[in-house]
Amino acid sequence: MGQRLLRRCRAARYGLAAGGVLVAALAGPSPAAGQQDGRTVWDGVYTAEQAARGKVVYDGNCGACHLPDMSGSDEARPLAGDRFMQDWREDTLHTLFVRIRNLMPFDEPATLSEDAYLDSVAYILEFNGFPSGDRELTPDGLAEIRIEGRDGPAEVPSFALVQVVGCLTEDGGGWLLTSSTRAVRTRDPSASTEDELAALGSRPVGTRTFELMNVYPNPASHAGHRMAVKGFLIRDPSGDRINVSSLGMVAAACNP
Repeated sequence: MGQRLLRRCRAARYGLAAGGVLVAALAGPSPAAGQQDGRTVWDGVYTAEQAARGKVVYDGNCGACHLPDMSGSDEARPLAGDRFMQDWREDTLHTLFVRIRNLMPFDEPATLSEDAYLDSVAYILEFNGFPSGDRELTPDGLAEIRIEGRDGPAEVPSFALVQVVGCLTEDGGGWLLTSSTRAVRTRDPSASTEDELAALGSRPVGTRTFELMNVYPNPASHAGHRMAVKGFLIRDPSGDRINVSSLGMVAAACNP
């Protein structure tokens, strides 16, 4: 029993980590760049009754690893407080719901009812101090409910897996992405599909510049092209960088 619980908790640590390779395989849609429409977790998106049911689900299936106060442990990610916001802000409830539904409980993933998973998300919101409302959380519209801090949207934090679109520019033997959109979270590090690249072509030119790290293979043939880049964001006062996981051409010219 002890070994089973240990395995279950270890999966809770890595399976719910934002941007991890395991979770990327089960990713849902990511928020669009500049998305400001829709609701946020501050708009009363669940009911107190739903959160009360969610506490029962959490206590029976999650609390042993994530702990009753959701602070996490050596083997499980926190689900409350600053660490939770670091992992999930600037994303949507759809991503969080899909992650929990598909991976938890570890030893019996995806075995609870959809309502049980929704109730557990409601309880996580309540525990984090987001207000309740008069309508329950439902599957419809989860992708339009943003997770953000009390002060509103903020830049994606360092070490998040992100996507940007900009102009590939050579710089002294290295590579920059100039005229880039701001970094937005993604949960899938793999290259964008042709349909996804086509959709990215409609995004306006941005003003950001990112240094690209570990670009492989050599992207010289795409110099001067508009590119979609995915990778891990590294914030730095001297200039933000992206440790690249994939790169795809959006257009053969930098201006859309």
